[in-house]
Amino acid sequence: MTTSRRGIARACIVLLALTGIGLGATHAAMAADVPDAPEELELVAGSDLSITIEWPAVTGATSYRIYRGTASGAEGNTPIATTTDTEYKDSNLSSTPIYFYQVTAVNAAGESARSDEDASKTPPPIGTGGDVPGVTVGAGKVYYCKDALLGGFDWFQTLSGWFPSVLGSSGSDAPGDRVVDMAYAEEGTMTFNNVVVPTAGLYTVDWRYAFQGGLFPGVNNRQMGLKVNGVVITSTQSFPITGSFDVYGHSALQVRLNAGVNSIQQFAVSDHGLSRVDLMTVTPATASSPAGPTNLRATAGGTSATLNWNASASGNPTSYRIYRGTKSDGEVTTPVATVGGGTTTFTDTGLQNGKLYFYFVDAVNAVGGSPNSNEVSVTPMAGGTPSGTPSNPPGLLSQGHPATASSVENGGLVAANAVDGSTATRWSSAFSDPQWLRVDLGASHPINRVVLNWQNAYGKAFEVQTSLDGTNWTTVYSTTTGAGGVQSLAVTGTGRYVRMYGTQRGTQYGYSLLEFQVYGT
Repeated sequence: MTTSRRGIARACIVLLALTGIGLGATHAAMAADVPDAPEELELVAGSDLSITIEWPAVTGATSYRIYRGTASGAEGNTPIATTTDTEYKDSNLSSTPIYFYQVTAVNAAGESARSDEDASKTPPPIGTGGDVPGVTVGAGKVYYCKDALLGGFDWFQTLSGWFPSVLGSSGSDAPGDRVVDMAYAEEGTMTFNNVVVPTAGLYTVDWRYAFQGGLFPGVNNRQMGLKVNGVVITSTQSFPITGSFDVYGHSALQVRLNAGVNSIQQFAVSDHGLSRVDLMTVTPATASSPAGPTNLRATAGGTSATLNWNASASGNPTSYRIYRGTKSDGEVTTPVATVGGGTTTFTDTGLQNGKLYFYFVDAVNAVGGSPNSNEVSVTPMAGGTPSGTPSNPPGLLSQGHPATASSVENGGLVAANAVDGSTATRWSSAFSDPQWLRVDLGASHPINRVVLNWQNAYGKAFEVQTSLDGTNWTTVYSTTTGAGGVQSLAVTGTGRYVRMYGTQRGTQYGYSLLEFQVYGT
């Protein structure tokens, strides 16, 4: 066997020697071709401050040279590396500059022209501050959602009912700008399980997100719920539209965190789901007084009044103070009661039946007190009122009366919602002009004020009209410059029927009112 192999080897050598002239000429002709430039560079940024450059193989190339610069066209004449592979990992970079790359193909005949230039930046490193109690958080710690494009960003640890999607940054789909996935679902939760801070205290939690208008007709502002370490902090965190999924927005809230490991969870509070969120930043907060409580309501009882309100949206109140008076804006300066910061209800007892009482509430933390809530009034009576029945402020004629509209967006956004005393419900019209909403007061009354509490879809041009018969209308207010929000309009008129008649919408959606309130005598 050994002899046979040597014989074959000698035969091959003889054959090559006999034909070497022809083979050598052919090989020389082939080697004279410099390879083509590499095409379709792809850059993949890594969380370890690296960028991996990838490209398809080039025919005839025996190696590749990689050139790098920190400005376009400034890659220089000296390659940073040579490799025989079709990818190269450039390590030990910085997260600050943008890196520009070109690649050439090389063989015995020479070096190709350079590839087209591609650029990328590296993402901020994960876990470089605040990972261990006692280590300062510094300027802020970033928690990214998991991204298939970028390894190591798996701080998005728990998902329920979600699906991911890739989002480009500021309209760019370049690899360096496709930073992280965003997530969205109609139902579900998103939990950051490993939020570590050095000391207990107040921190600002900021979410970067995107929300394209038109996904849910009439919805210009999504809301989410927030839990910190299993405790619900708010159910009304706002995420207004940003215009498109290529434009980022930010929504921030101050929360108290424990030293060491914390969990922060977002949860859906409506069928609109949450805006697409891609990262959360935690920074030490400068303490501030809380926002004022909202939507104060009063329910009469026998010698008592029960108050309910919405919690302050920021500032982490430690308590709420309740103020009472017997005339509007006449509440005493000393609160009649104080309840804990996690409580949003209070029952005032020992009152006089048949007497009118006025209330407002404020919130308090270590910094100070908040602005006052809205004022409400209530008259206790023997036997009380049915549970949950709201008490009308003096002169409010419309609440609970029959309401009709020109149209409704869907079966859940009916006219009656605008006169039910709750801002948790609303009326919304079809997406066209004109539209109207009217309330039947049951009898003719002098009218002196109308309050329009608009949802995001508001009327830019509209009239407030009164009628004795529901057919012939008199205009008591008119505008072409409506801006939404809460509009309290002083009017003078008389009628059984009062309506808002819209002629120009302020948005692409319909007209939508949380409350339509008519005051008079």
